[in-house]
Amino acid sequence: MSKTGTQGGYGTAEGAVLARAIHAFHADQPILNDTWAFQLLDPARRAWVENLDYDGTYNIKPKTPGTFVPSWTACVNVANLRYVEDEVDRCIESGIDQYVILGAGFDTFALRRADLTGRMRVYEIDHPDVQALKRQRISLANSKPDSMPTFVSVDFESATVTEALKATTFDPKRCSIFSLIGTIPYLSHSAIEALLRELKVLMAPGSRLVLSYNCDVPLSEEQHAILQVLEGLVSQYGEPVKTNWRPEAFEKLLQAVGFAIVEHATEQDLHARYFSGRADGLKIGIPVRLIVAEPSL
Repeated sequence: MSKTGTQGGYGTAEGAVLARAIHAFHADQPILNDTWAFQLLDPARRAWVENLDYDGTYNIKPKTPGTFVPSWTACVNVANLRYVEDEVDRCIESGIDQYVILGAGFDTFALRRADLTGRMRVYEIDHPDVQALKRQRISLANSKPDSMPTFVSVDFESATVTEALKATTFDPKRCSIFSLIGTIPYLSHSAIEALLRELKVLMAPGSRLVLSYNCDVPLSEEQHAILQVLEGLVSQYGEPVKTNWRPEAFEKLLQAVGFAIVEHATEQDLHARYFSGRADGLKIGIPVRLIVAEPSL
């Protein structure tokens, strides 16, 4: 298991937070102003981000291992999480007060949303190795978090979310919002279906699920090359991509396990919502699929 990185390089958890740190630290008008991402980096990479000669495009050449953060990774990372947080804010306005982040990695939602203290209980579910490193980084940070999530350790391939949440204050009878971003590609088909079926049972009527998945759609030569590089990097550090889905097939799976689809967003949707008119020309260069769903009655 190398979600926390090996051989001087990043696993997906740290690679994602690096992208968000660069965006929040250097970009004008950040799409996601993740002010805590920088705090969760190790000291060497904090210094690297601070001294980065940023040109606004994320086309950063790798000077040292683990510092390759091209535009297609950074944009997808910040846009996906902004999309989720917009949905979380809508759910809060409708009275939902429980947020479960599946495969949380180095998510910083609870650490920086002082405005939600006392209004939203946040549960972060992930592998124990990731959570141990994250808690260490929080303890060494220069800032004090606005609040702390409830950390819930689980391996999605061998344990259930339901059992893990039983040991917490989570109330399955209350409406909640669940997010599952950047995790599905690393699970087997059987694990994905089992997890979705479990969530359908666990989520009270009126709850919401926001997820992302790797989509199998026609690619340009450039996109194909980009994705080959990305899949090679995550495989190198022990997290090979296991699943890609045709969009219609993933919709059918969700419907089969008992979810109704509220929205199925593409990279074009994200561009129109978050990137249109930006002076820096920042954009998403690879296919992206995000779904908002709710349990069927």
